[in-house]
Amino acid sequence: MTLIERIPLLNDQELLTLLGNARRLDIVGTPAQRLQAAEVLPALELEASQRRAVAQDAAVKKRSVAAARRRAASAAA
Repeated sequence: MTLIERIPLLNDQELLTLLGNARRLDIVGTPAQRLQAAEVLPALELEASQRRAVAQDAAVKKRSVAAARRRAASAAA
Protein backbone atom coordinates (compact mmCIF):
# COMPACT_ATOMS: atom_id res chain seq x y z
CA MET A 1 0.00 0.00 0.00
CA THR A 2 1.43 3.36 -1.02
CA LEU A 3 1.49 6.44 1.16
CA ILE A 4 -1.17 8.09 -1.00
CA GLU A 5 -3.45 5.08 -0.52
CA ARG A 6 -2.95 5.28 3.26
CA ILE A 7 -3.90 8.98 3.54
CA PRO A 8 -7.64 8.36 4.12
CA LEU A 9 -6.73 5.95 6.93
CA LEU A 10 -4.72 8.55 8.87
CA ASN A 11 -6.26 10.28 11.85
CA ASP A 12 -6.48 14.06 11.78
CA GLN A 13 -3.28 14.63 13.77
CA GLU A 14 -1.29 12.22 11.60
CA LEU A 15 -2.61 13.93 8.49
CA LEU A 16 -1.64 17.39 9.74
CA THR A 17 1.81 16.19 10.78
CA LEU A 18 2.43 14.55 7.41
CA LEU A 19 1.13 17.61 5.58
CA GLY A 20 3.41 19.90 7.58
CA ASN A 21 6.40 17.67 6.93
CA ALA A 22 5.65 17.47 3.21
CA ARG A 23 5.30 21.25 2.99
CA ARG A 24 8.60 21.71 4.82
CA LEU A 25 10.43 19.19 2.63
CA ASP A 26 8.99 20.81 -0.49
CA ILE A 27 10.82 23.99 0.50
CA VAL A 28 14.02 22.88 2.24
CA GLY A 29 14.41 19.22 1.31
CA THR A 30 16.91 17.60 -0.97
CA PRO A 31 15.91 17.30 -4.62
CA ALA A 32 14.71 13.73 -4.00
CA GLN A 33 12.71 14.80 -0.96
CA ARG A 34 11.18 17.70 -2.91
CA LEU A 35 10.13 15.32 -5.66
CA GLN A 36 8.50 12.94 -3.17
CA ALA A 37 6.79 15.82 -1.36
CA ALA A 38 5.45 17.17 -4.64
CA GLU A 39 3.93 13.76 -5.38
CA VAL A 40 1.99 13.50 -2.10
CA LEU A 41 1.15 17.16 -1.42
CA PRO A 42 -1.91 17.34 -3.72
CA ALA A 43 -3.47 14.26 -2.11
CA LEU A 44 -2.67 15.53 1.39
CA GLU A 45 -4.07 18.99 0.65
CA LEU A 46 -7.25 17.48 -0.80
CA GLU A 47 -7.84 15.22 2.19
CA ALA A 48 -7.15 18.03 4.66
CA SER A 49 -9.54 20.39 2.89
CA GLN A 50 -12.27 17.74 2.77
CA ARG A 51 -11.89 17.10 6.49
CA ARG A 52 -12.01 20.83 7.22
CA ALA A 53 -15.21 21.13 5.21
CA VAL A 54 -16.82 18.25 7.11
CA ALA A 55 -15.78 19.76 10.44
CA GLN A 56 -17.13 23.18 9.44
CA ASP A 57 -20.44 21.68 8.32
CA ALA A 58 -20.76 19.86 11.63
CA ALA A 59 -20.01 23.06 13.56
CA VAL A 60 -22.62 24.99 11.58
CA LYS A 61 -25.23 22.31 12.21
CA LYS A 62 -24.37 22.26 15.92
CA ARG A 63 -24.73 26.04 16.16
CA SER A 64 -28.04 25.90 14.28
CA VAL A 65 -29.44 23.29 16.65
CA ALA A 66 -28.29 25.29 19.67
CA ALA A 67 -29.83 28.48 18.28
CA ALA A 68 -33.11 26.69 17.56
CA ARG A 69 -33.18 25.36 21.13
CA ARG A 70 -32.54 28.85 22.52
CA ARG A 71 -35.34 30.29 20.38
CA ALA A 72 -37.71 27.52 21.46
CA ALA A 73 -36.80 28.07 25.12
CA SER A 74 -37.31 31.82 24.89
CA ALA A 75 -40.62 31.39 23.06
CA ALA A 76 -41.86 28.96 25.73
CA ALA A 77 -40.96 31.34 28.55
